[in-house]
Amino acid sequence: MIIFPINRLFQAFILAFLVFSQFSCVTTKNLPQKPDWLLSRPASTTNYIGIGSAPVTSNINDYQQIAKKNALNDLAGEISMNISNASFLNELAVNDVFNETFDSRTQTTINENLEGYTLVGTFEDKTTCWAYYSLSKSTYLSLKQQRIQKALDNAMSKFSMAMQYKSDFKYYNALVLFVKATEDIKPYLAEPLLTNYKNTEIYFGNELFNEIFACFNDLKIVPVKSKMAVKRGQMISDESLIFVVSDRSGHVMEGIPVVADYSSGGLINNKARTDKDGKVSFTIPKIKSKKSTEYFEAKIDVATLLQDATNDFIIKKLLKNFVIEPATIETSVLNPVFFIESSTKSFGNPTSNGLKELCKEVLVANACDFSSNMAEADFILTIVTDCRKTEEVNGICKVNFTAEVTVQNQLGKPLYQRNVTDIMTTQGSCEAAGKEADTKGKEYLKTRVIPDILSQLF
Repeated sequence: MIIFPINRLFQAFILAFLVFSQFSCVTTKNLPQKPDWLLSRPASTTNYIGIGSAPVTSNINDYQQIAKKNALNDLAGEISMNISNASFLNELAVNDVFNETFDSRTQTTINENLEGYTLVGTFEDKTTCWAYYSLSKSTYLSLKQQRIQKALDNAMSKFSMAMQYKSDFKYYNALVLFVKATEDIKPYLAEPLLTNYKNTEIYFGNELFNEIFACFNDLKIVPVKSKMAVKRGQMISDESLIFVVSDRSGHVMEGIPVVADYSSGGLINNKARTDKDGKVSFTIPKIKSKKSTEYFEAKIDVATLLQDATNDFIIKKLLKNFVIEPATIETSVLNPVFFIESSTKSFGNPTSNGLKELCKEVLVANACDFSSNMAEADFILTIVTDCRKTEEVNGICKVNFTAEVTVQNQLGKPLYQRNVTDIMTTQGSCEAAGKEADTKGKEYLKTRVIPDILSQLF
């Protein structure tokens, strides 16, 4: 066992302590001292403050720029946006979801328009870089007022032109310009925007909204005919589905977009614009409904009108809920009338096999009528059938059922044609084979051919 003298152990301990203390002091002295604005965030009644940071990386320009950007974002966040009681947004009383979206977009606009700020200082240690910006509240307010005035000047120019269009009963042009004026002041919709117009002080945003509302409220759309009747299977031409757009005083409106809807569908093009006479028309190529009454509705297409004026999501969302009473045409759907003529043969001899009654049964079940007078019919259905012996060997008889089916309209125009040739039966006698062929043939006509006719016509 080795025993060191106590004084030597003590000397070694003292030496180690001095070396460690010296190293600690050197390390502490090498650390930069954090500035006061990092130790405690400054508070100011005269300035907006923004402090941001970024991790230190190998690229000094990158992390310093990120820290400065974050500081400016923090600065913008201090600039609150309050909705004035005399503002456009307050007038609309929009919902919380919209306000959230608007606040977010407005914050982005504040970031984009930041100017007049000062870089107070930067600081970095081994891991993090900080930046500190300051912006005078009075400077910000002055610059903001300059931007508002510039936006107002642009908007007022459009507003004046729109008012002139309105007085000339050109509501489409007026509405487009009113909406474009709203685009100009969009960043300031929460502000009162008090300004002078024709020697009168107005809250511009509210006045603008009131004019847009007045234009929409003054528009109306009415059908030329409020009721009509049409046969199923026929078209409704643009001479029947006509609507007129005008103001409340009867001045017709050109260029107004209109959207239409038919309760049973089948409308190919449901959008159109009014002509110089304020008229717009639509066509339904074929009425298919089995209901006795359907409705054709047309209304002013606010969404398309806004799309013409702006691509701005906020503006379109603000103004999309204007409601203009739609116009309706009540359509009575009449059953189509068929005239049926049939000719049946069995082994070359005319016969009566109840084919006409079978056709009537199917047609009536599918909301069709029939008449014994061809002049009263919309469609002439002709069916010619024949059962022919094709072969008889050793008492076994084969019979072929054929049918020629045509449909034409009252003008003689062919609408449907089909030949049935592939129904064959085999029995121990020709009489039995003929009866089976006739039964199979009529069933095929009932379940396949006549439904196909109805599908083609309606």
